[in-house]
Amino acid sequence: MMKKNTAAQRWISAPLLCGALGVSACAAQPPVTLSQTETVVHQTSERNAPLSAPVELQSARNEFDNARLALDEREYEPARRLAEQALADARLAELRAETESARQTAHDLGLSSETLRDEAVRASIQPRSLPIELRLAKDEFDNARLALDEREYERARHLAEQALADARLAELRAETEIARQTAHDLGVSSETLRDEAVRLAALY
Repeated sequence: MMKKNTAAQRWISAPLLCGALGVSACAAQPPVTLSQTETVVHQTSERNAPLSAPVELQSARNEFDNARLALDEREYEPARRLAEQALADARLAELRAETESARQTAHDLGLSSETLRDEAVRASIQPRSLPIELRLAKDEFDNARLALDEREYERARHLAEQALADARLAELRAETEIARQTAHDLGVSSETLRDEAVRLAALY
């Protein structure tokens, strides 16, 4: 059961906006870094021969590598787009994997792709250009995640619902496409965190 909970928390701990806004609240609970997730991908990839992996997994690896190169060259929009393609292919590969090892590799690559996408978003936007509702949603999301880590499941659920509501309002009021997409993705992350809080509350 602990293994399952840890995997769930890893998925949520790639918080979309934690790095994106660069606020001090993230200091107490640092996000998963690219180096950490890339290490996981390389370790799990070594357990899979290329011929045993779905075609989608190889495509995801290539897209991830290209996204990482684009990010290093400060080409943030191509990096974000490639990372999203890698994420989509990794999720498809996870569904089609025929072995547990391949499934886990695809899952970890998906996490890395999501983290890289968020890193590209963070690098490309200015915090002051974001709607006030988005900043509120980000703070609520961070507090909800902390509450979940401390096993305060009802508080985590309540905060995640507030973050979801503010993120949706921010999406409606966003004046730029990048702010709109950021708000949308934060809403998705908040909804996932809320559902995880509800699931854990039912278990414990």
